Amino acid sequence: MRKKWIITGMAVLLLLGGYIYGISQQKMNEEVRVGLYKQLLPEAAKFEPLTDQTAQAFDAAGELVAYIGLSSHTGYGGPMLVGTIVDSSGKLREPVILENNETPSFLMRLPASGYYKQYKDLPVNSVLTLKQDLDAVSGATLSSRAVADSVRESAHSIAREVFHLNPEQPVIEWEFGTKEIVAILLFAMSFVIYKVKKLQRYRLLFLGVSTLILGFWLNRALSVVQFSSLFLGYLPSPKINLLFYIVLAGVVIPILFTGKNLYCTYVCPFCGLQEAAHKISGKNIPLGKARIWLVRLRNLLLFAVLLGAVITTKANAITYEPFGVAFGLDLKAQKHLWYILFAALISAFFFRRLWCVGFCPVGAFLDILRDLVIAVQKKCYKIKEDVFGKSMTKNVEN
Repeated sequence: MRKKWIITGMAVLLLLGGYIYGISQQKMNEEVRVGLYKQLLPEAAKFEPLTDQTAQAFDAAGELVAYIGLSSHTGYGGPMLVGTIVDSSGKLREPVILENNETPSFLMRLPASGYYKQYKDLPVNSVLTLKQDLDAVSGATLSSRAVADSVRESAHSIAREVFHLNPEQPVIEWEFGTKEIVAILLFAMSFVIYKVKKLQRYRLLFLGVSTLILGFWLNRALSVVQFSSLFLGYLPSPKINLLFYIVLAGVVIPILFTGKNLYCTYVCPFCGLQEAAHKISGKNIPLGKARIWLVRLRNLLLFAVLLGAVITTKANAITYEPFGVAFGLDLKAQKHLWYILFAALISAFFFRRLWCVGFCPVGAFLDILRDLVIAVQKKCYKIKEDVFGKSMTKNVEN
């Protein structure tokens, strides 16, 4: 056990070192900023700053080409750096995503649906708010909102600096409705099923319900990208992404208070797909001693994903989870994710939850957290026993 925690401690130290290195390499100095401006507007030859994140762009003849800005807001997987272009008459052009941490299959929905075209020719002082003058893309609402927030910040800055306008600011209200209520009930019910032994016979039925709700309807299967985002400090606003915190709390709180990883057993939608495939085949080839090596492989994959995230400061630097294609059913997603999805489901026909055992980084993270909680609880119990045990002995002697 001691060896296990020594290895875990070394891994944490390496991740901290990688994080410090990543942060040191990501500072946006003037050279980096101008490079991004050039990427945003290749025809420009010169840039004169308006503010830290906005500038005027001129061609080789010294004629004004456009006003440009850079801004970053948090989407599903972390911050998205968005480039905004405003022409000389104060009209917006289509925004450009310069850097992002989003799941590729989700982000691809924006251009496919014509989302960026909504911005073209809008006045620079537009409110630029979803459900007002912009429509979100189904299945990529958080990405849509991050783009809108970024464009608004740059556009309104240019509106004030250049056109001397005072743009109207949107009122952001808490988003709490049917989806959030259902998610809370789902996690609460998983705890009830765990506590009431008579209900545990319905685990597979409940897992199927969770697959439909958390997977296909909400499309919120827990991803390691979310943990990477937290490590990097990319915290979405609870007002507009309360569901993120509900899912996170529903996963972590049972571990902290019960020492049990209920998510992987009762809630995980991808676990539900695997259990369904396993039931269909009726086959169950035991993993035997290979299980030990598969668990080690899973931990190694988790470390690689987190290390890639902290070094590059991109939460999705290394991603191989097929949840987006499984529940988003995006035929335009990266091919290797479809291959992984098929391989995981086919393996489930013969080996029960092989993905969970040997490849799932989320499962690895939650199991490490569970082991840590159990270790702390045992240590606290031992300290309590030693203190109160000695006190009891002294009372008896007196």
